[in-house]
Amino acid sequence: PKEQSFVLLNNDATQATIKTNLQKLLNRVKAGDEIYFYYNGHGVPAANKNFEPFMLASDSEPDFISDEMFFSLNNIYGNLSNSKASKVVAFVDSCFSGATDGKSVLKGVAATKMKPKIVDFDKSKMVVITAGKGYQYSNGYDKKAHRMFSFFAMKNILENPNANLTINDIYNKIKNETYEASLEEYGDLRTQEPQIEGNEKMKL
Repeated sequence: PKEQSFVLLNNDATQATIKTNLQKLLNRVKAGDEIYFYYNGHGVPAANKNFEPFMLASDSEPDFISDEMFFSLNNIYGNLSNSKASKVVAFVDSCFSGATDGKSVLKGVAATKMKPKIVDFDKSKMVVITAGKGYQYSNGYDKKAHRMFSFFAMKNILENPNANLTINDIYNKIKNETYEASLEEYGDLRTQEPQIEGNEKMKL
């Protein structure tokens, strides 16, 4: 239902709109509800916060991202997993290494691979599938007009709409296909291996 869906695209995904819509969503969640969260965008590790990973809204300045702690992944995941929902499934197409498509998001910084700090959340009722390992790039997939991880995530969900698959079943398909495509498109220097953390046994 429209009243249960929150979609922010491109320049509409500002700090204010992301924050407001996430708070609205959490306020509407009732005991036993399920949350599906999808983020496709930049991520950066904040050097002054021990490389804690942050989501980067469309109007955010990467160099000052830690001024707004709401956008730390610890806070985002914490709000989702501490909600009244009985199940939270998150797909996050961002690598949080500070570089995307081989280019640095941070001004004046080479496209190095910084490893962000591990994020904690309630792993009994939440599962997160991310685009790659902490130090890997999040690659584009130009010939499919998508981000690489997002393309294979959507492909495998749409191909198995009624299948009695666990999140881990879907994840393994996404991981294998994303890895093979990254090797084919970019070679060994930009391989991409999606990761999973949390309750892998949940059904999609």
